[in-house]
Amino acid sequence: MLFVNACGSFLLLVSLSTHVGSVTGSGLLAGAVLSAPWLPALLLAHPLNSLLRRRAPEHLVRAAEAASLVLTLAALAVPGRALLAVATVLVLVRGFCEALTRSATSVVLRAAVAPERLERANTFAEIGKLTGVSAGAALAGPAAAVLPLRGLVAVNAALLVLSALLAWALPAPAGNARAKADHARNTENTADAENTAGGGAAAGGLRVEDPVLRRLFARFLLVAFWQGFHTVAVTVIPLQVLGGGTRLVGVFVAVSSVAVFAGSLAALPAQRHLGHLPSAAWALLPMPFLLAALLAGRTAPTLVLYALFLVLFEVAYVHYNNRLLAVASAAQLPAVLTLRATLLPLGVVVSILATGALCDLAGPLPTAVAVAAVTFLVTAATGTGQTWRSPVRDT
Repeated sequence: MLFVNACGSFLLLVSLSTHVGSVTGSGLLAGAVLSAPWLPALLLAHPLNSLLRRRAPEHLVRAAEAASLVLTLAALAVPGRALLAVATVLVLVRGFCEALTRSATSVVLRAAVAPERLERANTFAEIGKLTGVSAGAALAGPAAAVLPLRGLVAVNAALLVLSALLAWALPAPAGNARAKADHARNTENTADAENTAGGGAAAGGLRVEDPVLRRLFARFLLVAFWQGFHTVAVTVIPLQVLGGGTRLVGVFVAVSSVAVFAGSLAALPAQRHLGHLPSAAWALLPMPFLLAALLAGRTAPTLVLYALFLVLFEVAYVHYNNRLLAVASAAQLPAVLTLRATLLPLGVVVSILATGALCDLAGPLPTAVAVAAVTFLVTAATGTGQTWRSPVRDT
């Protein structure tokens, strides 16, 4: 379901971004379309948190997929001249549904999968989502060449029909004693908080009090920091470090996409080893490859070293994401999922602005050194323990 959902979403999103860029001539507007689905999750964090606390996760996934389908079908009925504007608004509104799908699916997995298999299941989910993103983005160009915008919206609607059917087939954890207890505890905790604080504790529901989770979130947000740098670097490194042109930028983007996908696949067999190294190692391991890639200054070595950086980047993401989902208690899980859906894109945006400005002022190599320095400081400040604690067993 995650594969189909992400494939259809990114097929339309990338095609729409390209179309907006070609019609308006604005790279800023094209980039704004690509980042539009992040905005609703940022603005509607509290409703997302409340839904995750109060509603059965499989029902949320079905409702989110059905809402996305209805909105997409409605867009098909819009007259031709207004379709571009409506489709742009569509991807913005559907961003909340997609955040709800991804977050609620994590709850479904937690309820349906035995604790000892949860990290492997979460890794498969990440592979499915990332494969869908890659496939949708890769198909956007060929599809846009043969289909008008209305045809692309229709293809997305057809894929949403399939993802909605798959969502309906998700296991209902109603017979799972752990899931029942989780849901009852979340509902009771939310009601108690609202009664105690007169409804003002809804905002408090987004606070993570557990120091272990706070430290994990600090390391998890390093991934957002790296992603922001990577978004800038795929253009800056081939142009400024290697002295190439737009063709080399295309090669760099293609190699980067393959490397990130390879990292998600590598994380699966690496699961058995991820817990044997100190947690800090997974934050620090990518940094030597990043610095070496910029110091190499030649196309082939830089491509290889940067690809290795991205492979380890993705392994680190999978590791910290899995630890967050495993360590969070039933009462904390909705807040953790909501913060994951909001802080990660926010961290990427802030990082793009910061590293982009630093690249303009000081150049790519000093920026990479700054990325490594921030990574070292955050890792040191959050301790060097193994993984701080084993997965929570809710009883």
